[in-house]
Amino acid sequence: MNDAVKLWAKLFLRLGIVLLAVGLIPLLLTATIFTGFDQLIPIFLSLSAAPLGALCVIVGLILFLAALLRRRPGSS
Repeated sequence: MNDAVKLWAKLFLRLGIVLLAVGLIPLLLTATIFTGFDQLIPIFLSLSAAPLGALCVIVGLILFLAALLRRRPGSS
């Protein structure tokens, strides 16, 4: 695999997982455990951070597949 593309794929996957966690964990916690708290901020996080996280995960997966399909120079 191409090392630069592999590195970018790993970084996008990590960023996407972090953004999904930031967007979804507070929403799940306020919906199930902390039901007395206002859910406005977790809803805003789920509508702003979670879609960006999903997009980063998709881009990371595409980059990872591109690195797998790309041949190294000199290999036949």
